[in-house]
Amino acid sequence: MNQNNHTTQKEGDFMLKYKKMFSFIMVLFFALGFNSFVANASENNELTVAQKEQLEQLGFSEQNIASMTIEEYLQFENVIAAEPSVKEETFYKITTDQEGNVINIEEYDEQDTIRLMNIDDFMIQPLSSNTSNTAKTSWMSMTTTSTKLTNGRILLQNSFSWLKNPVVGFTDMVGMNYSDKVVIEPSTVKFSYKYTDGIGQHTKSYTNLDYNTNGIAATFDLRVVGQNAGTSNHYGYLAVEVKKGNVNDVSANAYGRYTHSTLSFTVALAIRSGDISLGLATAESKMTGTAIVFDF
Repeated sequence: MNQNNHTTQKEGDFMLKYKKMFSFIMVLFFALGFNSFVANASENNELTVAQKEQLEQLGFSEQNIASMTIEEYLQFENVIAAEPSVKEETFYKITTDQEGNVINIEEYDEQDTIRLMNIDDFMIQPLSSNTSNTAKTSWMSMTTTSTKLTNGRILLQNSFSWLKNPVVGFTDMVGMNYSDKVVIEPSTVKFSYKYTDGIGQHTKSYTNLDYNTNGIAATFDLRVVGQNAGTSNHYGYLAVEVKKGNVNDVSANAYGRYTHSTLSFTVALAIRSGDISLGLATAESKMTGTAIVFDF
C-alpha cells in the first residue's frame, strides 16, 4: 500500500511539473507571437489596431488611415483625443464642359451622392446654353472635423476625396477659415495628398502653405496624368492644432474650404475672413464650405 501511494505521488509530481512547463511554453509562445506580429506590422510599414483606433478618434477617415505609413503616423503618435470628434461632411458633383471648364457645382448629402453616382454614367446630359452632351462629371467629398485633445488644444482637420476622377488638374487648394478666437500652433501643421497611377500610390507635399488670423490654406498640384496609366484615388488632408486666444473664450467656428482650378498661371493665396482665394491668374471653382462649431 505504501509503495502504491509513493508511486501515485511521483506520478502527481510529474503531472504538476508537466503542467507548469506546458503553461510556461504557452505563455512564451503567445508573447513571442504577439511581439512577432507587432514587429511584422512595423517591418511592413503597417499600423497596429491600437494606432488605427487612435487616428479614428482624431477624426481621420478610413481612407487616410488605411494608407498612412508609420512615418506619417509618428507625427500624431502623441496626439490623443480627449472627447469624440465633431464632424461635417459634404459631397459635390462637378460638371465640366469639353474644354474642362467647370460650369456647375452641386451639393448633395451622402445618400443622394451614392444614388446619383451609380446612375451618373448612364444619364444623358440635356442640351442647353450651359450644358452639352460632351459635358463630364466628377464627384468629391470634403469633411471638416474638430477634436478636443488631452493637451488642452483642438485638432482641426479638413480632408478631401475625389470619388470620381477630376477631368482637369492644375493647382488645387484645401484650407480652413476660423473665427478670431482661434490661435494656431504653426509647428503642428500637417498636410497629405495621395494618388495612384500605374506605378502605385504616390504621396506629395504642398506647393504653398499660408496662414493668418483668418485661416490656413495649402495648395498642391492635382495630378491627372500618371505613369503607365491615368491617375485615380485622389485624397488628402490639412490638419493643425489650435487653442483659444482668450482665457474667457468658450467656443469657436471653423469652415472647410476646397478650391479646384482648371487654369493656373500664378497662384497668390489670399486668406480673408470667410474666404480663401487663389488669385486673379487662376480659374478657380470653390466648393461650398462646411461649417462646424467646437468647444475649447
